[in-house]
Amino acid sequence: MRLLIIDNHDSFVYNIVGLLRDCIRRGEVSLSWTIEKNDAVSFDRLHEYDALILSPGPGLPSEAGSLMRVIDLCAGTKPMLGICLGCQAIAEYFGASLRHLDRPRHGHLSHLTGIDSDDELMGVFAGRDVAVGRYHSWVVSDESLPTQILVGARDEEGNIMSLRHVSLPIFGTQFHPESIVSGCGIDIMERFLSIVSSRQRQ
Repeated sequence: MRLLIIDNHDSFVYNIVGLLRDCIRRGEVSLSWTIEKNDAVSFDRLHEYDALILSPGPGLPSEAGSLMRVIDLCAGTKPMLGICLGCQAIAEYFGASLRHLDRPRHGHLSHLTGIDSDDELMGVFAGRDVAVGRYHSWVVSDESLPTQILVGARDEEGNIMSLRHVSLPIFGTQFHPESIVSGCGIDIMERFLSIVSSRQRQ
């Protein structure tokens, strides 16, 4: 399996790599990845990858280099996992808007609520106490959510913490699975890789 990680100029991208290495150690998965900055994407090589991971990063999706173009080119053909900024970019691409929080959540621990048991990525955590790490000032607005985007989990205040496309293998987490604060990171990454693998066999 070949992954392309879009680095939105954020050091947490190396935590994502750490999760992928943990997945290799934990299971029999053949996995390789390439990291490309969002303003230096090799568009002529996108077809070489089986799936994409869109990293966290500063600012807003519209400020993140070619991130939105990457989503546009790959949304119908490749599984995607967007984290924080990457999640927000996926939501915006499909028509949602963002809302600024009253107080930023940086290094903030939250417990997920309302986990959708039908969610292909997050459903395994339904009924469990799941602690996650958050580092963001914006969230996806409920009022703007298009019908093709479903909510997978929320925080204690009802803010969207994960989402997915209704029919495409596209997922986003507002929280950081790769953060040391999150107790579910490797499980989420393994689940995403399993989804990618199942799509390859279809």
